[in-house]
Amino acid sequence: MIRAFVSRLLGISIPFFGRPVLPIVECERSGHRRAASSKLPETRAVSTGRRGWKYFTGAERRYSDAEMTVKSPGVPKSAYYVALDGLRAIAVIMVFFQHYGAGHAFLFGWGWTGVDLFFVLSGFLITGILYDSQHKIHRYRDFYIRRTLRIFPLYYFVWIVVLLIAPVAHWQWNIRWALWPAYFGNYARFFFLHQPGDPYRFDKLTFGAPTSSWFGYPFHLYIGHFWSLCVEEQFYLIWPFVVYQVPKRETLIKICIAVSVLCPILRGVLSIGLSPQLLGMELFYRSLPTRIDALLIGGLIALCLRGPEENIVRRARRPLLVASSILFVALYLICVKILSLPFEGSASNWIGVFGFTLIDAVAAALILECIHPGSFLSEILSWKPLRALGVISYGFYVYHDLLHDFYSDLAHRLSPRYAYPFTLLIAFTGTLLIATLSYRLLENPLLRLKERFASQVHTAPPA
Repeated sequence: MIRAFVSRLLGISIPFFGRPVLPIVECERSGHRRAASSKLPETRAVSTGRRGWKYFTGAERRYSDAEMTVKSPGVPKSAYYVALDGLRAIAVIMVFFQHYGAGHAFLFGWGWTGVDLFFVLSGFLITGILYDSQHKIHRYRDFYIRRTLRIFPLYYFVWIVVLLIAPVAHWQWNIRWALWPAYFGNYARFFFLHQPGDPYRFDKLTFGAPTSSWFGYPFHLYIGHFWSLCVEEQFYLIWPFVVYQVPKRETLIKICIAVSVLCPILRGVLSIGLSPQLLGMELFYRSLPTRIDALLIGGLIALCLRGPEENIVRRARRPLLVASSILFVALYLICVKILSLPFEGSASNWIGVFGFTLIDAVAAALILECIHPGSFLSEILSWKPLRALGVISYGFYVYHDLLHDFYSDLAHRLSPRYAYPFTLLIAFTGTLLIATLSYRLLENPLLRLKERFASQVHTAPPA
């Protein structure tokens, strides 16, 4: 701690027990770092907010699911964004309570905004990775292989399990379910509106009669929340080509701003021309063309932090947070309380047109506050339990709603009187356990393969 304090005070790096401090390769999700290259024993540094930096030997190294970033030697000017792990945890907790408690508490009904946090955060990190690797020889190969190793194993593991248990489950499905493994499931409910029956049937797999009879009612495997993974994957197929073909940072900033301005206009035009049925089924919320502004607002932050706009953006973080929050509350009061417009969560037309942009602006401001050295929010979100959940947040998100019926049925059997709190407890605990095992046994071993493509690294913007 004394070494870290003196380093920060003097603005120089002090070696660890006489070892030179090497360039640090930073994991953008978990906060773990490793030395970029050296024959000396490997060290890694972990930001601890106001408490400085901790250094560990190579024997203590642990890989995470994160993208890698090269820092300058010594104590970096830009602290690793450890608080972003905590922000991921908050986002996934919000989504969890949306699915399990929206009908029980007004606050839980806003949990869907956690997806906006994920979108803006993904745009922020991915755009930084892409921009910093613009001139790498194998930039396309490295990016897509690293993304594949991060996203595909867990996603397709779920679908492989679904296929393997098909003889027992007797799924009631058809060829249309192939949209989900192809990452187009977010449009499934809109493609087949002409067919009679439940329009939301494509958001869940229904077990056959033998399995459902054991529960006494139709039993489902919920997959509807995979829609956000589809949106992000579609973004990953488009945005790298834009960033790599447009080398000028200023031009990329203009693209991000233009799209962020045009998206609300597009949603406004579509709200007039499309049927109420489509709008009520969250078309704006679930499709890439109407949500790409969330991802590019995150990208805009990443690009501005890498240029002369950095100081302006950092100083504007709190005014942006306050202004966007006040504007959204005002929008809600005007539309719901004064104009008496219907409020249906993310399917509300007024939220779809204007609200998404304001929510994304709040998310952007939160990210800027999280990465600001020594900020109060950064300290709170750097709490170890939150960070631990943030590291496995991808698995937690994938698994949390799959067994919704099972958790609910189990809670009702254990305690009919307190079924709701028991459902929350069982679902959260069960998901946490499954996600942890999945990360350790499936995701993390495969993530180590990303080291073979570690040439795609970038320098994080200075703080």
